[in-house]
Amino acid sequence: MQHLERAHAHAHVAAQAIREQLEPNAHLAPAARRIERGLVALYDAFDGRADRPTSVAVARARLWEAAILVARGGLPAALAALREACGELISAEERYPRVPLAARAAVPLRCGEALPPFHTIERVSVTPAFRAPAVPEAEPVAAPALALPEPTTFAELAAVAAAMRKMAAQETAATLARLAKAAERRREEPEAIEPEEPPPGFAFVPAPPLTEEDFIRRWARTCIEDVGMLGIQRTPLVGDDFRTTLTLEKRLVMALDALAALGPVAVAYVEPHAMDAPAADPMRVFAIAMIGACFEGRDVLAGAERVLHRFGPGDPAVAAAFVSALKLGPNPFVPGVLRMLYAAGNPACRAIAVEVLAQRGWLTAADFAALADEEDPRVFALTLPALAVARDRNLERALVRGLEHADRGVQAAALDAMALAAHPRAAAAARVAASGALGDGALVRVAIAGDEEDARWLLERMKAAPTAAAVEAIGWAGLVEAVPALLGLLGAEAEEVKLAAGAALERMLGAKLVDTIEVMPEALEDVVVADPDPDPLAVVLASDPNDPLEQPSAGSAETLEVASTDPARWHAYWVEHGRRYDPRQRLRRGHPYSPSVSLYELDQLGLSPEDRRRLHRELAVRTGKLTHFDPHDFVLVQERSLVAWGALVKAMVETPGAWGRPRAR
Repeated sequence: MQHLERAHAHAHVAAQAIREQLEPNAHLAPAARRIERGLVALYDAFDGRADRPTSVAVARARLWEAAILVARGGLPAALAALREACGELISAEERYPRVPLAARAAVPLRCGEALPPFHTIERVSVTPAFRAPAVPEAEPVAAPALALPEPTTFAELAAVAAAMRKMAAQETAATLARLAKAAERRREEPEAIEPEEPPPGFAFVPAPPLTEEDFIRRWARTCIEDVGMLGIQRTPLVGDDFRTTLTLEKRLVMALDALAALGPVAVAYVEPHAMDAPAADPMRVFAIAMIGACFEGRDVLAGAERVLHRFGPGDPAVAAAFVSALKLGPNPFVPGVLRMLYAAGNPACRAIAVEVLAQRGWLTAADFAALADEEDPRVFALTLPALAVARDRNLERALVRGLEHADRGVQAAALDAMALAAHPRAAAAARVAASGALGDGALVRVAIAGDEEDARWLLERMKAAPTAAAVEAIGWAGLVEAVPALLGLLGAEAEEVKLAAGAALERMLGAKLVDTIEVMPEALEDVVVADPDPDPLAVVLASDPNDPLEQPSAGSAETLEVASTDPARWHAYWVEHGRRYDPRQRLRRGHPYSPSVSLYELDQLGLSPEDRRRLHRELAVRTGKLTHFDPHDFVLVQERSLVAWGALVKAMVETPGAWGRPRAR
């Protein structure tokens, strides 16, 4: 399979080289068609839709034919890629056993519920379509003239001239006869009446009926758009519990089920629909990647790769949509696809591969050994938390590099890795980073991993520079004696500091003093587009932009609940309840802190995905244990992770309000 994956990657490199050519060429379009047929045979070998050794041999023959054509077309890069592909296929042929494989068992379609099933459909492999330069048009060939003898005397010249006049007269007569016959036919045929243009919304003649395949494609498009839209909108709204997205996830699974029920025509339509977007469309990228990750076969996943490269893996929105889908799908070919992306050499592709491989736990010890010395900051930042989760022996070496790295994203990732690994120096390293280039970005990390001394350091830092990040960190630290300082910041001039102070008090005291605010949708700016050929009637009917009745609506407001910033309410609450809080204890949500409180917040409160990741790291650093958790997972997977965390927390001996770490039972 590794040989087939490498051959597949080399074939796409050759197709890309052909696509980039603009000048007409008689050899490149036929070469592209042979690469397409070679890839179809390759997908048959991947998926066992035909005898594998035979399919590999057919793929090699088609790619070799394409290599001959690109050599004639003058593309050395494509020739080298196809030569490498053929070499990989020869190696694959040598490894396949020369015995017939078992026939593919029929798998009935099964609908999913909260998680997408792995759909298997009896179908032929999807044929890709590669763009190639046009074939040059053939030169027009003049009709051969009647051979006449070459004149040598004036008499012969006169004879030739007479013959030429006779030929011209015959040609004129034939032309007139053809025109007369055409006129006679027109007179005999009834005159066609040009239909008038029907009024808007009406038609004189109904549209022709849809073919069965067009009908399937129309509904497949609806399913594809649902998958893309729901996948992009899975993140809960601010203040909503993560379980509110379960309805969206079930609808996404239903769209995948419906697409599978529509059959092979619908599956083959997915890539053309995604490629048809005029600009980068994250919804279509997510849709084809999710469908490829949930449908049996290497061919649909290959279509997702082509769409990724069509819109550019360097586009953050495109890369995020592709990564989001591959983190969720069960297709067993996903690891192979990611490893080919990692081997491609493109930094954006390598980052995509490492992010998904790390999240799904597919990085090996050999991968960690290589990635610990990674030079690309983005890839290295993605590697550090994965090293911590795996408790890999290269973690210490990578942490030293990460903490000293010039890139602030790498520094932050190193601090997160130390929390996940329950590193004894996690808080100290965060304090050093907060005093350096990372600045405020390290303060919450100090609060998550720190003890009472670190909390007092954060309080002094907040008093010296009351930024929103410093105030937020105090809320995470849970130092009771910081409450008066937070109450004083409710009257700060900076709105973000006031909001952070209210949120910090709510995180510490759990008073449930909230305000309901209205958030108006962003106003759309009118873009003036000049009409090159204005319709006089449209000008007459156009609305007056200065008429208040013609102004667009501002839209309906969204209501959100946020922590109150009213100093009077908070002062009254503190006067009434402040005496019951022990200043020696760490406070969270009105209770003495213990890992069980972090688990409660993670499970029951409507927090942002970033806050839930912080709670996951806090549980790791406070318990010294770790189990998988990611807010990006499906709701059912998150609930299973929370059950696993509950078992780990229950196994600890907790001391509520203690600044130290609990011990195992």
